[in-house]
Amino acid sequence: MLHEASAPNPFNAQSQTSYPSCPSLKNPPRHSVVGGYVINNATCVAWGSRIIMRPLDPKIRNDSIAAFCVIMRKVEAKPYHACFTMFGPESYKQYMVVTQSAPFRGWKGMDPELIPRFEEGNREAVARELLEAEGVTQYEFRTELY
Repeated sequence: MLHEASAPNPFNAQSQTSYPSCPSLKNPPRHSVVGGYVINNATCVAWGSRIIMRPLDPKIRNDSIAAFCVIMRKVEAKPYHACFTMFGPESYKQYMVVTQSAPFRGWKGMDPELIPRFEEGNREAVARELLEAEGVTQYEFRTELY
């Protein structure tokens, strides 16, 4: 559930920080927010290694890609129907088991206080069960621009 009550409207808010106040070439627009569980590359590769039952190295990009692909197939299949995606400024560094999404007119680098936040609910309970069943213990629930 998207919690907008605590977030001011990004187009009317007066930020007291040095965050950019509107989209630009340097701060491209983002059209949605996603919420879910974030894991790092080492956790992703370890999880992928357990699925395919062979060792993978988080320092080798092809191993990160292999882990990402096998996890994506598992997460997006029945009964989970979630989405597994990478995000952030660098590829193959951070991943998210996406459980919620919503349209949102934002931009890269905007004041985080202006971004509405999702709250954990039923879909997150299912995702937590999946993560724990797969031996993933290092994860964090977050809402991110996408």
